[in-house]
Amino acid sequence: MKEYLQKDIIEKHNKFDKEYKIIRKSDNSERWVNGKGELILDSENNLISMFGSILDITQRKHNEEEILQKNQLLQTINAEKDKFFSILAHDLRGPLSAFVAATQIISEEIQTMGIEEIKELTESMKISATNIYMLLENLLEWSRLKRDGVNFVPEKLNLRKMIELCIEILSESARRKKIEFDMSVSDDIFVFADNHMLDSTIRNFLSNAIKFTPTGGKVIISAEIINDHEIEVKISDSGIGMTEELKKKLFLLNEKTSRPGTDGEPSTGLGLLLCKEFVEKNGGKIRAESLVGKGSSFYFSLPSTVWK
Repeated sequence: MKEYLQKDIIEKHNKFDKEYKIIRKSDNSERWVNGKGELILDSENNLISMFGSILDITQRKHNEEEILQKNQLLQTINAEKDKFFSILAHDLRGPLSAFVAATQIISEEIQTMGIEEIKELTESMKISATNIYMLLENLLEWSRLKRDGVNFVPEKLNLRKMIELCIEILSESARRKKIEFDMSVSDDIFVFADNHMLDSTIRNFLSNAIKFTPTGGKVIISAEIINDHEIEVKISDSGIGMTEELKKKLFLLNEKTSRPGTDGEPSTGLGLLLCKEFVEKNGGKIRAESLVGKGSSFYFSLPSTVWK
């Protein structure tokens, strides 16, 4: 302010018009003000004094800052939404195209097709329809979460039983690829979490582990008590692993991380975003470790007891 006053006002004989912040030394309280004034000169153009006023504009500055932050947030949300729909469009196109092509073949050539050919095509249609369904299910879950439409009801849950139920649901997928589950989770470990969110998180991690593990591989599930009120779950696989670049993009909405599984299974990356949202909603954290060709490990923490 001294430099502004000397160089812009006194030396150039300009009017004073400046917004600036005042910090009171005694308690560090801050106020924004708008100072306005003009110089009073004598007949020989020498400075006599300055006449003006100071207006408190603290509330206006706070309002402007709030509007700026909201605008930046809105721009970020819109950019993420555009990227999100772009990813969805890309990932829906593949299975939908395959499904339409299969129905067209059946429609035009069913009279000349054998039972095995029809069986192969209908199996392909089933896979495409299942993939579309899973993608739309994750999409609906994501949209509900973003609208705060997902009920959050944390309760005491037996972790081992939750994992066993998820393994049972995915057992057929694992059986087809001859993938073995190895679980090391104590019966007496309980977490405080939302049942639906925990179930969805575990299933997504296990499904990804199966998807990116070659035939004959292994998926290992373990859990350990980190401290008095936190449990960390680890789900590892002997799969294809990830590059460092891909790993950094895993939980970012505006980055494309989808890639086919070891048997050509489609993937959108949306499941991992849901996992992150659900884990954080339950007060936990999520992270990943991986090496190309050496498999991946996903970790997520959950509260083990209720605390305020």
